[in-house]
Amino acid sequence: MKPIIVGISGGSASGKTTFCNLLADELNEYKVEVLTTDKYFKKPLPKMVSPLTGEEDDDFNHPDCLDIDRFMADFNKILDEDASDVVLVEGLMILYFKEIRERLDLKIFIELDSDERMYRRIKRNIVSMGWTMEQIADYYLNYAKHREKQFVLRSSIYADIILNGNKLDGIAKDMVADWIIGKL
Repeated sequence: MKPIIVGISGGSASGKTTFCNLLADELNEYKVEVLTTDKYFKKPLPKMVSPLTGEEDDDFNHPDCLDIDRFMADFNKILDEDASDVVLVEGLMILYFKEIRERLDLKIFIELDSDERMYRRIKRNIVSMGWTMEQIADYYLNYAKHREKQFVLRSSIYADIILNGNKLDGIAKDMVADWIIGKL
């Protein structure tokens, strides 16, 4: 039996990982595999010239930052092993790439105001990356914001459903989990 494959996309700090964790917990009686694109950044990353400052920095928000070949190899391996009931695929570019989109049974985009995502980014990156608030804000305003508008946010047109990043627990989680269980 083919696993149910759910793709979860949205801007940086919109709640993609949180929603994956909520779903995985809700579906704990099933074998759930989570595949995140955060593990597939190219090294070295492509560069971007900021339209505001003219300075160059790493570009985490362009499709070229994802090692799509390595990601697809692992994605296909998970699907070929046929051991999971549900595969949750999450990341910025999940809905951008046609080869990923075509494999998804349900395409979710998590929407959240950019100010709220900025605040979440600051809280997350101070802890996870050791950056200062100023470094995080500068990177977002000078680089990430522009690429998100260009690539990530536009990919919401491919979503089957769009969820509010402030209301992921409760009805949103229950609705998606019930849909998955119904398909199983």
